[in-house]
Amino acid sequence: MLAMVVGAVMIVAALLYVLDRRAKTQPVDYTDLGKIAVGSGVLASGVLYSIGTETVSDVAESVTSAASAAQDMFVGKPEF
Repeated sequence: MLAMVVGAVMIVAALLYVLDRRAKTQPVDYTDLGKIAVGSGVLASGVLYSIGTETVSDVAESVTSAASAAQDMFVGKPEF
């Protein structure tokens, strides 16, 4: 679970860097891209470690239950 969150943060940071460079019509520097991705991953893992795994698990459970409740709204035959 923690690895997925850290991976998602790294991907989002890399995409934001690429989009910023493209908007400025500047070339993407892959060493900077790597530094930003690794730095954001380290920062995210440090924050998650300091919060603790219990809190992250509780948040994951609440998101999962909310997602299943939202799916139940759109599944099945509607009753009026």
